[in-house]
Amino acid sequence: MKITRLLGLPLLAVVLTLVGAAPAWAATVVTYTGQGFDFDGNTHNLQDERCGLTGQNDADDGGTGLFANWHGPGQPYRTGDGYLVWVLTANGAVSATLTLPDRTVQMIKVGGTFKYASRYYRYRNLVGLPVTATYEGVVKGNVQLVVSHGCQPMKTPGAWCSPGFWKNASQDAWNLVGVDKYATFNDTVVPGFYITPSPAQPTLWQVLTTPGGNTFGAPKPPYWLNAYKATAAYLTSRIPGYRFDPKQVGNECACPIDSHGNYKTPID
Repeated sequence: MKITRLLGLPLLAVVLTLVGAAPAWAATVVTYTGQGFDFDGNTHNLQDERCGLTGQNDADDGGTGLFANWHGPGQPYRTGDGYLVWVLTANGAVSATLTLPDRTVQMIKVGGTFKYASRYYRYRNLVGLPVTATYEGVVKGNVQLVVSHGCQPMKTPGAWCSPGFWKNASQDAWNLVGVDKYATFNDTVVPGFYITPSPAQPTLWQVLTTPGGNTFGAPKPPYWLNAYKATAAYLTSRIPGYRFDPKQVGNECACPIDSHGNYKTPID
């Protein structure tokens, strides 16, 4: 009996140790590679840009609750504030952190994903760092780190909304500028933004969606833009209260509206 007890004590101690020990999860790193942005050959644009506080497709913090104190305790998000909503899909993860260009934050579990609403960072900073997410737990299925939507802030007095912006913009944005996307290039962009009519007589939509920026014309006066960019310049010039600024071509933070036609708040 005494021998049995002696032999049993070490075994019991091992069992108790295993039962009481917390699981040790291995940390896994996911690198952000640009999902959620488009590049139109000149400017990086959010695929889904939401800046407004009224109407459909409102600014949305992704269910994280972070907008409630966006400007400090009790100071909520204001229309036009720049932001990005990050989504980590990692089914089975128990926690996750997000390493941004200037800080590392704890991501918030929302449903079956982890999310975080951050301030807006330029695309080159996101992929240049690059941004990463680190999660713990045993995960099933594909793991992805994406920007689901956000708001590119307006930071200049002059305006530029790129061809990619207009290609992805909703009908509300086109209604704001009062332009039919199927109007002809020769009757709108020519001659104020592109000196020479196109023999192909394309619509604005054809110019924006046909591959090749020079397909309907290489760079020409008065701004030395090709037909593709000249179309964007014309549409930008139609935004009430703003003017097209050729110095801002290529600046992702020079468009005063989001893709749903909501105005942003200019930032100095």
